[in-house]
Amino acid sequence: MGRDLTWNSISVALTGKGVHAKVAFMLAVRQRFQPVLGLVRWLTVPMLLLLSLGGCAKSPDETADLSDVPAGSHSHELPGDALVSTAEISARQAKQREALNPSYDGWSSEAFSDSAQNQLHQLLQLREANTELFAKQLAAFVTDDFQCGRLRPEHLRDVFNGDGLRVSRAATESTEVSPNGGPVALADALQDLGRPLAETTERRDKVKTIRAELSDAGGATTHIVEIYTQGDNATAEHHMVWRCRWRRDDQETLRLSSLYAEAYVEAVFSGTHKTWFTDCTTAVLGKNKSFETQLIYGQEHWLRRIEKIHYMVDVERCGMAIGDVNGDSLEDVYLCQGGGLPNRLFVQNSDNTATDRSAQSGTDWLDHTNSALLVDLDNDGDQDLVLAVPARVLVMENDSTGVFQLATELPTDDEDTEALSAVDYDGDGDLDLYVCTYYATDEAHEDESRRSFLYHDANNGGANLLFRNESTADRPWKFTDMTASVGLDENNRRYSLAASWEDYDNDGDPDLYVANDYGQNCLYRNDAGQFTDVAIEAGVVDHGSGMSVSWGDFDHDGFMDLYVANMFSSAGNRITRQARFRRDMDEASRQLYQRFAKGNSLFKNEGGKFREVSDEASVELGRWAWSSPFVDLNNDGWEDLFVANGYFTTEDTGDL
Repeated sequence: MGRDLTWNSISVALTGKGVHAKVAFMLAVRQRFQPVLGLVRWLTVPMLLLLSLGGCAKSPDETADLSDVPAGSHSHELPGDALVSTAEISARQAKQREALNPSYDGWSSEAFSDSAQNQLHQLLQLREANTELFAKQLAAFVTDDFQCGRLRPEHLRDVFNGDGLRVSRAATESTEVSPNGGPVALADALQDLGRPLAETTERRDKVKTIRAELSDAGGATTHIVEIYTQGDNATAEHHMVWRCRWRRDDQETLRLSSLYAEAYVEAVFSGTHKTWFTDCTTAVLGKNKSFETQLIYGQEHWLRRIEKIHYMVDVERCGMAIGDVNGDSLEDVYLCQGGGLPNRLFVQNSDNTATDRSAQSGTDWLDHTNSALLVDLDNDGDQDLVLAVPARVLVMENDSTGVFQLATELPTDDEDTEALSAVDYDGDGDLDLYVCTYYATDEAHEDESRRSFLYHDANNGGANLLFRNESTADRPWKFTDMTASVGLDENNRRYSLAASWEDYDNDGDPDLYVANDYGQNCLYRNDAGQFTDVAIEAGVVDHGSGMSVSWGDFDHDGFMDLYVANMFSSAGNRITRQARFRRDMDEASRQLYQRFAKGNSLFKNEGGKFREVSDEASVELGRWAWSSPFVDLNNDGWEDLFVANGYFTTEDTGDL
């Protein structure tokens, strides 16, 4: 899978998370999935725009074109009598279908949830401008005494209006019931959602079920509903929370008995381009051979062509770095790749295209690379390159023209190096390096490796490292491991995925926040170069699947606030609140599991102590989030949040 890099003037934080995290969650939450956990291995994480899926490393000047090598090609042919047993495949598929059926092992609430969501999905596929005809179509989905509130509030208040974009919320909380009951009420409410656009040329919708309460007659569900519509001159998005009640008819079919909207946000964009952003990847990179032979292919493509021994695996977390490598005042892009594929350095041209200079610059490493930094480590005015590769960190010196040579290697105790960040933590005038590590190498931490893994509070991961830059004219490129001596070895086995530096207490030195998978995050307060983990007392432990961290003063009060990306799970939100879930678990642990599923966290800095404001700011639903930087997208002086998220599978061709 993949990850992204959040960066600012003093730090770069890698974000990401392994697919094993989803496996672990499903093991703990939905035991019925155990027989098909192997299917999860095909999941990967989408990268954004210029960031490609794949691998990294140091290659010959001319990279072999692997794109046309047939998957699974061999030098010999199969014997003529070699047969595939379709009976065996059918039996395996039957077991998988059985495992995916929640009724099979008694999860009736999940079977109810699946049925309710399916009914809503079918209902939302219906389209009819005539209210009477629409009501006839909807009659099959509702009870005779169905009641419905307004799904689009009558009174909206604008929370943002500018640059062609208008964002509105409900002016008041209202559950006003339509004067018409039955299917006519539902037809009116659904048609009202189309009011922002006079005509619609495209429509998409998505339903996620976050609560399910089963009863003898039916039950109740809560859904996150998103509807996207596009017209000739505008686009509109509706983000809603629907509360539904259901009853079963004589044929045991679920029918809606009531539907109310508990929350509503509407965004309408009117403009020539219909969107704020346009994908310009091909325009910028398309003239490079590496774009056609490497970058356009996804992870599944390379998994079939590059051996696992090169670290080309289905769990990918490759990042990127931005910096001016040749001093022309234009930002360039360095892309990390998975093992067996060369890393890529794209140098920006004056016409806003970019040229692949990977081989010429000496940066086309073939080693699996999780993250990179472009920072000036030797104070000579150009950007040097730092790479996180297995079991070590590579430091490359820039000759000021964008050509690099290896200056030193920094060994790590553990093999799975992840995020990199750079900061002058001790105020001596040069940048130091902090390295996050995920998995522990057993031999490096023999005592720690024997600890059992605890999903909601794991403390047997790899050890993060702080390297102090002690370079001099006589001893250039000297870095010393200072982790233990400065206090950063406290709570330092936490499966770390991201780290970012910021002076959160306004005392003049940079402090460090580390986002950890499977449990507690760490906030290390810097006191004259010595660190103390104060996450608990500061209120930012944030139990969850920490995958990225970013700082920004979103409320302009002079204190830097904190946003942490985690994983939102609709299934987790439902199941962890069921009485049947982990009956032997104490309430405190149960609440931790529920928190794991809630999504992202926003902490408001109130003078060195933090208060979580995620729900009131409506920023929890980042889905499976990987990168989450504060950035002023519309140049209005207020920092917005941009969240990269998602999982995807291979293309479903229907072929065995």
